[in-house]
Amino acid sequence: MAGSEQAFAQENPIQIPGGSFHSILPEVEGEPIEVEDFYMDELAVTNADFLEFLEQNEEWRRSNIPAIYADSGYLKHWKDDLDPGENVKPYQPVTRISWFAANAYCRWAGGRLPTLNEWEYSAQLMDFDSAEEMNEFANELMGWYSAVDVQNTKTVGSTDIENRHGIKDQFGLIMEWVEDFKPPISNEISLDCGTVGRMQKLGNTYSYAASVRYITRMSFNPKMTTGMVGFRCAYDAGKTKQQAEKSL
Repeated sequence: MAGSEQAFAQENPIQIPGGSFHSILPEVEGEPIEVEDFYMDELAVTNADFLEFLEQNEEWRRSNIPAIYADSGYLKHWKDDLDPGENVKPYQPVTRISWFAANAYCRWAGGRLPTLNEWEYSAQLMDFDSAEEMNEFANELMGWYSAVDVQNTKTVGSTDIENRHGIKDQFGLIMEWVEDFKPPISNEISLDCGTVGRMQKLGNTYSYAASVRYITRMSFNPKMTTGMVGFRCAYDAGKTKQQAEKSL
């Protein structure tokens, strides 16, 4: 996909029809969880996208951001406030972004971060021809989660993984911030392998991979910045990004 097409894709979020899904969290009552219609960006926010945001919002630049909103790793791989440098490619997903900064970007873009349930619901909308194919995919995910290569992040849209509605790269590229990344029960459970096994509700490799994702999120704090975490934006149904911009 050409660079101009990738940038344009961010202007056209994809509608995700509402439905329900089974969370892997056994502590959550009232399953299945219902999710209403919403929109979500096809691709993760890129370095080029975030640079445009910084050009218009100087308070979120590396030299200006208060310590209460990001740790010392915030955009530390960029050459300067408004210069990512030669080694940071425009259409790689932006990483080393705090939860606060991701929230600010999405508000500026007319949206918000997806909720944990919206993100997980979208991620489960995958089509497999068999249980064997699903487990093969999940095993590949487990390998990726255990060795995310933050030094060689690929460009957005490059994983060839997408859900049935066309949302790309929810797996295999980066982890992503969500609005409520710490479920209410997160302070009451330990972050260890035993917990992962206990959270495995669906009893298959695919749910085990999802468990690892939940557990990893629970270790985050909103100031945290790391090369393995980026984000994408979501939008309420009936208010796409273009509509939001027209209302400003």
